[in-house]
Formats: sequence, C-alpha cells, structure tokens
Amino acid sequence: MRNKKPFTITQVSADGRFGLERENLRVDPRGTLALTPHPLAFGDKLTNSEITTDFSESQIELVTPVAHSVQELFAHEKRLTKTIYTGINDELLWPLSTPPSLLPAEDQIPIADFGRKGQDKTGYRVYLSKKYGRIKQLYCGIHFNFSFPDHLFPNQDACNRFYLNLVANALRHRYFLVHLLSASPERIESIPYRSVRLSTHGYKNLEPVYPDYSSPQNYIDSLRDAVERGVIESPRELYQLVRIKGTGFEDLVNAPKAGRIELRIADLNPLFRAGINPNDLYLMHLYLLWCAQSDASEFTREDQKEANARSDEAALCTVTDSFSVKMNALFDALLTFTRSQSLPAAYESALNDARARWIDRSKSYAARVHSELKREPSAAMHWARQMKNAYLSPCRSAH
Repeated sequence: MRNKKPFTITQVSADGRFGLERENLRVDPRGTLALTPHPLAFGDKLTNSEITTDFSESQIELVTPVAHSVQELFAHEKRLTKTIYTGINDELLWPLSTPPSLLPAEDQIPIADFGRKGQDKTGYRVYLSKKYGRIKQLYCGIHFNFSFPDHLFPNQDACNRFYLNLVANALRHRYFLVHLLSASPERIESIPYRSVRLSTHGYKNLEPVYPDYSSPQNYIDSLRDAVERGVIESPRELYQLVRIKGTGFEDLVNAPKAGRIELRIADLNPLFRAGINPNDLYLMHLYLLWCAQSDASEFTREDQKEANARSDEAALCTVTDSFSVKMNALFDALLTFTRSQSLPAAYESALNDARARWIDRSKSYAARVHSELKREPSAAMHWARQMKNAYLSPCRSAH
C-alpha cells in the first residue's frame, strides 16, 4: 500500500519542456545497411548533443534541444533532420522502424564505437549484442520526452511521487498509443503484427521486471534488486515503453530526483517526411496530461502483467471486441478531458485525427504502410528518397 497519497497537479496547461529522440538506420542507395562510420560532418558522437548514434554505428540518433512547445519541438526536429541529410552524402535514412531485409551477417553489423572516453557506452552495446542479438537492436523508434513546470511542485518528494504515479498510469493505458502509433507491420510465424518493435518480438527484457511503484524509494530498491540478481545491467536496460528519468531513478545511487517522463512508443512513420505526424506530438502530450490527472491506484505486479498483455494485444493487427470497448472509452475520456481543460484546439484536432484512424481501420498507419508495401515492394526506398529530396530540394518543403 502507498504510505502517502501521490501528489497531483491541480491545474493542467500545455506548458512544460519537450524533447524528442529519433533513431534511423543509414542505408546506401540500394537499401543495404550502410557500414560506413558515423559521418565526420557530425563530429564526435560522444560529445555532439544533437546528432549521435544509438546501438549501431549505422544507427543515427537525432536529439532535439529542450523546447517549450510542440511547435518549437517540431521545428528543432526538422532543422536537425535537414542537417543529417546534408551530412550523409548519398546515403539515405531508412524510414521504417523495422530494419531493411538487406542486412549483413549479424556479426558484421557494426556496434557504435564511442572511442576511449566512451568505453562504457561501447561496452554496454557489446553486452546488449551478446544478450539480445544485434538485429533486434536495429529496430528504431521515436522517444517523446516531457517534463512539467517545476513551480507545480512544493518540494522534490512531491515531484518524485507525481512522476512515479504518472509513469504507472501511462504504462497502464499504453495500449492506446501502441495501437494508434504502430507503423511497422510484419507477419511473424503466421501472425500479422501492426508493429513488431512494440510486440512480444520487440524490446523485451529476457526476464520480466516488475518495479515497485508504491513509493520512489521502493521503486529504486526494486530496480536495484533486479540489477543485483543479474536480470538487468542497470536501469538503462529496463525495456519499458514508458520510463521515468532523473538522478536516483537512473543511477540507483543518488537521492531520487525525477526530471521527466519518456514515452518510447511511436514507430517511425514513413507516411510523413519528418518521420512522425505532427498531430501525434499533440496526441502524446495530451495522453500524458490526462494520465497526470487520472485517479491514483496501485500498480501491482498483477496489474503490470495485465497492462503488458493489453499492450501486446494492441500491437496485433486483429482487434477484439473487448479491446474496442477499452479504446472507445479512452477516446471518450480524453475528449471530455480536453474540453474540460480548455486546451488549445490543436489537441482536440489531434484526438479527432486519431479517432478517424481508429474508426476506419484502413486509415491506420499500419494498414496504409502494409497496403503500400504490398502494392509496391520497393515503397520503403521510395519513401526514403522522397524524404531526403523534400529536405534538400529548395523547391519542396517537409510536412
């Protein structure tokens, strides 16, 4: 049981600090994974705070600076995307979360090399490659980061409890975003998935980790226990689609100091030249605002197992009646919330856009991507070239 009632904010606004991380694989003009080193144009991957690599040397990662609105965040992403396209010469960015079929042998997939000063980062990637395999690490996605204004919290303890409860709520209902933001359809073992990356075949710890959300200290202690038992190397290996970021929560050493929440759900979306529908930035933010105001309740091990199962179901192409009931109820709750808080019109517009994709399943990202790939197997390369041309051609602009 909780010793203290989780702190909740009394007033919601669109204010806060936003950030975005986007991963893409670099491919050559034939669609084969680029085995070239991280481009010199971007300098040292260890010290460049905006353009670096993720797991692989071939996996470029864009990291926006802190923004104070969705519009500013999107502007940063577009600016950095153009910089990347300028620096990769004739290479392209693979537009899907699922890696291309033209991959080298697994042991030839290059692990990111961060040099002598970055030995810990390189060593961690070697560890992941041995534990999970290199191909799985090539799945790419988008991480949406948000932190609420500091003035909302009377002290750090209230802030910590607030974010912990927020993460629990966001994980409990994450099936909503998993279903709507899936855009990498694939069939595995005769089962069609909306997103392999978000499915049971995607990022999963080999042994499930069920943190204790009853208090910040209990949460940290539960992760420390998982590390001591060898289940995970550190909190950075906690493969959850929603995570709490901040000292203590990430290093297990310092006093807990929650800083932001990280949504690791959105697939790369090849239907939009920035890799994401701008409306979905508002949708994710709206979702977090709603979760912040949702009633607090325990998030036990059994609750987490149930949420995991529902999230896995959301990544499937099939939709059950019981799942539809939950989705419809959450759409209604979000619409009521949006109007009660008098949020800018962009939020209701984003919600309506998502509902249209939900009502007409043929309009979902996964269905549209599947249809295009079935019609034209080389559609991914067409999208890749189209995206690059949109950013580098002075006669065209990115959506």
